Amino acid sequence: MAFTVWNEWFTVHQLRRHNIVPVADTRSVQWEKPNVGWIKCNVDAAFVAKSSITYMGLCFRDINGQFVAGLTQWQQPVYSIVEGEA
Repeated sequence: MAFTVWNEWFTVHQLRRHNIVPVADTRSVQWEKPNVGWIKCNVDAAFVAKSSITYMGLCFRDINGQFVAGLTQWQQPVYSIVEGEA
C-alpha cells in the first residue's frame, strides 16, 4: 500500500514537473440501485489528525433510492485510511 501511494504521488509530481495536465474523466458517477430485496449502504470516513478523531457516516437506501436509515459517529484516535474505509 505504501508503494502504491508513493507511486501516485511521484506520478503527479512528474506530471507537474513537465507541465502535463491530466485529462479530466468526463464520465458521470451515479448511484446504482441494489437488487430487489436488498438495501444498499454507502459509507464514508473523514480523518482529522489535529483533533485525533475519525468521523464515519453511513446511509442506507432501498431499491428506489429512498433513504431508509443513517448513522454518523466518531472514533478516537485517528484510524489509518485503510481502517477507516474498511
